[in-house]
Amino acid sequence: MQNLGERLEEARKRKGVSIREAAEATKVRSDYLQKFEANSFDLDLPPLYIRGFVRNYARFLELDAERFLAEFDSLMAADGRAPRREAREVYGRVEFAEGGENAGAGRGKIDPALLTKYGLFGGGALLVVVIVLLLFSLFSSRSGGKPAAPTQPVQTTAQAPAQPADTTQTLTFTALDNTRVKIVQESTNAVLFNAGLNRGETKSFHTMGPLLVTVEDRTRLRMEINGRATDIPQFANGNYGRFRLE
Repeated sequence: MQNLGERLEEARKRKGVSIREAAEATKVRSDYLQKFEANSFDLDLPPLYIRGFVRNYARFLELDAERFLAEFDSLMAADGRAPRREAREVYGRVEFAEGGENAGAGRGKIDPALLTKYGLFGGGALLVVVIVLLLFSLFSSRSGGKPAAPTQPVQTTAQAPAQPADTTQTLTFTALDNTRVKIVQESTNAVLFNAGLNRGETKSFHTMGPLLVTVEDRTRLRMEINGRATDIPQFANGNYGRFRLE
């Protein structure tokens, strides 16, 4: 009976693709795929990543991904390494798009919170104008349609609506090696970026407000804020973790 790795290799060859082509299509490193086909799943990664990579590869090879994962879980349990399920949490583990779908979701979106702020300021200014016109109309009607002349000149200074402070910043990541990044807008829970970066690839984001950033390996990334190099914080459990960026 074929083991899981042999089934993956047979399915890939039946599909007529190489390991390199499969890696490019699934965004999973080729050395990981080679280990999977050798029936070796003991990678130095959190179980979440291993299960996600296995699922992506099985789907790409047009296998029954869920059934394949169930057999994978049984194999890991038999080896005493029962994998953790991907319990989706609001700010917990990374939820990377599978098979490269929805990569970069959220890029270019207008921040709903920013629209709300400008809407409130515009609405407030309009309300002030309406109130002034109503008071002027009421005063004119009481004085026979002619405004009474003031005893002394009164100078008033129109107060313009306060403009929101420009807190926009440019966040740039450069991949020193193949890795993955997830960026979430803390105020709205909007996912600004959720995908892999190839070695040498650079991504920039114009953001406002606190962000929650999850990285696969902090040593494989260089981070810049407004053009200035900034160190990625160290994590208690290694190079994988999440940090808050003001």
